[in-house]
Amino acid sequence: MKKILILGSEGFLGSVLVPYLQKERGFHITGVDKCFFGVNNEKFVNFKFFKKDYNLLSKEFFENFDIIVDLVNISNDPASELNRKFTYQTNFLNKKKLYKNLKNLKNLSRYIYMSSCSVYGNNCNLISEKTKPRPISLYSKLCLKYEEYLKKKQIVPYTIMRLGTLYGWSERMRYDIAINKIIRDMIFLKKIEILGGNQLRFFCYNMFACRVIKKIINDDKKLMFKKILNIGNFNTNIIKLSKKILKLTKVKKVNLYHETNTVDKRSYEVSVSTSKKINKDINFKKLTDNSIIDTFKKIKKDNKPFSKNKITLAVYKNYLKNKKL
Repeated sequence: MKKILILGSEGFLGSVLVPYLQKERGFHITGVDKCFFGVNNEKFVNFKFFKKDYNLLSKEFFENFDIIVDLVNISNDPASELNRKFTYQTNFLNKKKLYKNLKNLKNLSRYIYMSSCSVYGNNCNLISEKTKPRPISLYSKLCLKYEEYLKKKQIVPYTIMRLGTLYGWSERMRYDIAINKIIRDMIFLKKIEILGGNQLRFFCYNMFACRVIKKIINDDKKLMFKKILNIGNFNTNIIKLSKKILKLTKVKKVNLYHETNTVDKRSYEVSVSTSKKINKDINFKKLTDNSIIDTFKKIKKDNKPFSKNKITLAVYKNYLKNKKL
């Protein structure tokens, strides 16, 4: 029985990861979350949940687990700039405190840290894990800073996942990320707003990310031990992405508004080779097309796509503007 702790279990990725892992026999799952945006996973059977800041937990608490999956971050590049002190505290200083609690734990076989391909910033070459990062936003700079901290210390047994821009349905839904926002707006507003448009992005279906996390959890041969992994399923620019979504979903009479200027200067194309190596049985084109269609179908059933409990940049602004350390 593998005892797994998920930090940030109530967020966008955590809310799909918990039920996904529960389907696996031999996993006992515990979640910890401060619940910025509410609680989703309490209803699951055989799932222990602690509504708490993980930095308030003792070292003895962490000794109960074999695997720790760390999903905690202010993980929107523009949002990370809204309250820089709070972002720095959340995304780096709190991680250092966590690290001290994880040092020399007898049972800990893997600490999985969720980083981001945003660390590559603006890069015109095809990117691999060997490419030198060029972070632009505070979020990406802190991701890289903590990655380097983990590598320098070399005590905690880590695997670092640099995720592409996530998309997909979740009970803790995010509409601040490109594919989800495009689909919501084209369904309910009959429009798509494109800022920039030529910037390249590496995208990662949230259920695909869950699949990779499970593979790392089961990595008993340590093939991904102390490795950095670029994880995602396809690259495209935002204009082509919008047209691809319209073609796949067959939605008609949608107005495209294109503003060439954008404050977000990130643009990068990431090799899918690592993701394919870990998932040799997957047809990536089929995965991408089917995942976009599935996301479209589920968002179409969203009765409150603009409610305050759905994560958007405006919700982040409201939460972070008065947040004090």
